[in-house]
Amino acid sequence: MRILVLIAIGLLLYIIVGSILRKNKQSPLSSESAEKMVSCDHCGLHIAEKEAVSLDNKYYCSEDHRDAEKK
Repeated sequence: MRILVLIAIGLLLYIIVGSILRKNKQSPLSSESAEKMVSCDHCGLHIAEKEAVSLDNKYYCSEDHRDAEKK
């Protein structure tokens, strides 16, 4: 009888520890690491806002596309 109780306790601990570890692995990205994405107004390519070239509140993926819109 004692062996069955010990096996049951061991199995319960294994399940609890396993579920805690899975939750830690599957945690979503923090909002701090997420970057705002913008679309190039010329070609539609999505690019991070900090890497985009902007002009008059419009975003472009390169200086060439920005200059093409000026003309």
